[in-house]
Amino acid sequence: MDALILARIQFGLTAFFHFLYPPLTIGLGALLVITEGIYVYSKNEDYLKITRFFVKLFAINFVVGVATGIVLEFQFGTNWAQYSAFVGTIFGSPLAIEGLFAFFMESIFVGVMLFGWNRLSPKAHWVSTILTAFGSALSGVWIIVANSWMQTPAGYKIVNGKPIMINFLHVVFNPYFPAEFTHTIMGAWEYGAFFMAGVASWFLIKNNKDMVMRKALKVAIIAGIFISVVQIILGDVSAKEVVKYQPTKLAMMEAQWHTQKDAPEVLFTIPDEAQQKNYFAIKVPYLLSMLATGNPYGKVMGLDSAIKYIAHKDHITNLKPSMFPVDAVYTTFHIMMYIGFYLAGIMLIAIILYWKKRLYDNKFFLKVLWYSTFLPLLALEMGWCTTEIGRQPFTVYGLLETQNSVSKNVTVPDLIISITMFITIYLILLSFALFLFKKELKGRLEGKDEVNTKPKEA
Repeated sequence: MDALILARIQFGLTAFFHFLYPPLTIGLGALLVITEGIYVYSKNEDYLKITRFFVKLFAINFVVGVATGIVLEFQFGTNWAQYSAFVGTIFGSPLAIEGLFAFFMESIFVGVMLFGWNRLSPKAHWVSTILTAFGSALSGVWIIVANSWMQTPAGYKIVNGKPIMINFLHVVFNPYFPAEFTHTIMGAWEYGAFFMAGVASWFLIKNNKDMVMRKALKVAIIAGIFISVVQIILGDVSAKEVVKYQPTKLAMMEAQWHTQKDAPEVLFTIPDEAQQKNYFAIKVPYLLSMLATGNPYGKVMGLDSAIKYIAHKDHITNLKPSMFPVDAVYTTFHIMMYIGFYLAGIMLIAIILYWKKRLYDNKFFLKVLWYSTFLPLLALEMGWCTTEIGRQPFTVYGLLETQNSVSKNVTVPDLIISITMFITIYLILLSFALFLFKKELKGRLEGKDEVNTKPKEA
């Protein structure tokens, strides 16, 4: 392997590990706002107990997430110096805002939320929870701004061969930002709902008379059914943005090798990149054309035409089909898509069982919810793989190729050592987080959770 491949592997692994944590911070934070808000206005102590228990899980996830995220930004200087030099005047702004404003805001109010129970009134503490959740989402905003700009660069002009920002608002609200932001944030909220539902289900499997966790499960499924349905709609919106701005990515997502009218949706296939054909394809006639163009007979651009289109539009002469990783993009996209439909179906069943008053006593379905706890996270990871791998062979779509982004002086031995070190550290951090999660679950099961301490009265 050369340095480029290893640098990509390192960034991919560190990004994958880091992304295990921010979605839960964002998603669970939103659920905590709901449960504590119910307590503030209803004075029902069960919702206070729900909030205080899940705040501890939130804190564990937040701390480990911060530790894993620091490494990512250093790689821009060590492994991707040419990329940093090319887009630094644009890419650096949202990252700086994320670090200096959103991250500090989030960190400050996390402390207030964790340690202010007996020092603040219920409403004042709820405000700290709201600001923590807002800070978490705001932190995600600026990361998505930076990433979406790499998908659809805007608000710049080329000066001496490099993009220079000329309109900050156009950089922030680049064409892909709205769809990517809403789809990612909604995915994080979906994960938060399934996490709360899964944990509550685990306790109800042990003791289905646990009234606190019954209420936690009710909140999670009511939020979850709404979020999971909206997420499917947002996924379609996001895909239509890909159709409009990234034709090569769409072709890879659908294993669409050649331009075709009345194109079918390929539900399952084994793509052959060398022969540019699909094996064992299961198709739904006309569906891809309908989804992509709104017309069942509409024309969908294939990879061959999409490459020519991008090459002509952006004046690139060296693009070849072998540079586009169809296998990986098709697979990750379809895993994400199928999980999304599964999650909506599970939440629909949960709502029906709750309405029929059969949810809490159905141990089989409670186990299904428990086993589904981390599926939204898998869908999020697959979605990010689709987004990032689907941008290849570009780092900045249509502007900068990945092969021209890696640092010139980084060596293969350096990368092998650092990859080994990072994997070891990240596995230790993951084990630490899982150990603490397990400890909190066991502690509550044994009655050692200390959730009965009341906050200061107003």
